[in-house]
Amino acid sequence: MALDEHLHAPLAEALFEQNTEAILLVEGTSLEILNVNPSAVALLGYSRDQMIRKPLSLLTYPGQERPLQRFIGEAIRLARPRSLSTRLLNANGNPIPCELRLRLLEIEGTPLLLLSLRDLSERIRAMEDIELRNVAIANVTSGVTIADARQPDLPLIYVNQGFQQITGYSAREAVGRSCRFLQGADRSQPDLERLRLALREGSPCVVTIRNYKKTGELFYNELHISPVRNEDGELTHFVGIQLDVTEQVNARESLQRSEARYRQALEREQELNEMRARFISMVSHEFRTPMTAIQASAGLLHRFSERLPPDKLKRHHENISVSLKRMNRLLDDVLFFSRSEANRIEVSLQPVLPEAYFTSVMESIQPIFPGRQIRFESTLPSERPYPLDTHLLDHIFQNLLTNALKYSAPDTTVLCRAREDHADLLFEITDHGIGIPQADQERLFEAFHRAGNVGARQGTGLGLTIALKAIELLGGDLSFSSEENVGSTFIVRLPTQNTTPHHHDNNSDS
Repeated sequence: MALDEHLHAPLAEALFEQNTEAILLVEGTSLEILNVNPSAVALLGYSRDQMIRKPLSLLTYPGQERPLQRFIGEAIRLARPRSLSTRLLNANGNPIPCELRLRLLEIEGTPLLLLSLRDLSERIRAMEDIELRNVAIANVTSGVTIADARQPDLPLIYVNQGFQQITGYSAREAVGRSCRFLQGADRSQPDLERLRLALREGSPCVVTIRNYKKTGELFYNELHISPVRNEDGELTHFVGIQLDVTEQVNARESLQRSEARYRQALEREQELNEMRARFISMVSHEFRTPMTAIQASAGLLHRFSERLPPDKLKRHHENISVSLKRMNRLLDDVLFFSRSEANRIEVSLQPVLPEAYFTSVMESIQPIFPGRQIRFESTLPSERPYPLDTHLLDHIFQNLLTNALKYSAPDTTVLCRAREDHADLLFEITDHGIGIPQADQERLFEAFHRAGNVGARQGTGLGLTIALKAIELLGGDLSFSSEENVGSTFIVRLPTQNTTPHHHDNNSDS
């Protein structure tokens, strides 16, 4: 049978034509192309007629002639199949990377070469894409990790350079460990439970967690987790993207703190506005009563002084005097309260004899409350002076004694005791008046707060606030006990070792 007959036998021809690989049949000595299948026509871009009876060099890429000839010569010499990765030229002159597999045939003494061509373009492009991705992942500044989901504890099998820069751990130190090691002992974080749930369910998630660098430094990690599954849907890996968001978190927390301070300042400003309104209302109300009394007595004296008996003249003069004392006391309290709110109270310590001081205080207060008495008992040395500030003492004891008398029944006695207790002066003021309801005791020293059982008795709600401020300026403290409808005892403790005056002034006068 002639060679052409062998080449075109029905079975051989069917196999040749239907093969999806590009196949060329080449004469082994002349390297002349004897036949090509449709797949070769599609790959190379030449028609069959353009290739048959043409030398194989028609398809050889420049510079590849010698390597191809050596490859064919060696295949013939060894008489066994061989393969070669090379490049061929298509009809447009473009290179085609391909894998060339050669099988040696011999028909009626004529050596034939069966060349199978596999186009490697897609594989090369895929490899280039993979290499490009690897380079991109390796060099991205964000941390990239890959964890093996098929192993217990999800060990890391890859970390990029970004991860190493963020955490300070090298790839050698991180690979093989669960990424949990970045949390250290800080495991009580709300987002960690979300992360654990996502890992159990194989679902994506984004969390922000506290992590720690190799140096121990805290950083906030915005972690993006994505599951990877194979063709069968089996979960195989988790890809993690780490973003160091420490600056953003710190900025957000700083903003929140600023907002909180702003809200507090706003609330304080609102409180101050309310306090100013109450202060103005209180002052106008409290001044009205003594001014009305003064106006009434002065009017009567002006019109009827010549006709009034001596006892009524005296009563009206005393009424004017008492009302003026009340107004003076109120003005003094208002000024003190205002200056203390601005932290502008000066403390001036001078030698004070307690017994003499209380005698003068009682003489100034008792006329305002006729029928009530103050009894002073002291175990202090009568001739020993103590370093005190009489202006502050007035604010303490005139307010405490006034309250004790005001909230006691007529014909009762308020007891004031003075004694030394170690290095302190102790003053106890006890009354048997209406007492302080339990519900009001926690707010007793708040400005303008008045107990619920004071009724129509006049008052500003500032007396105890002012007394406490004055006591604190002297370095002392104030305590009390009280029972409603039984009475109250206020205890003032002042140090005896104050030897030099001090100033409570947080603002300059410049």
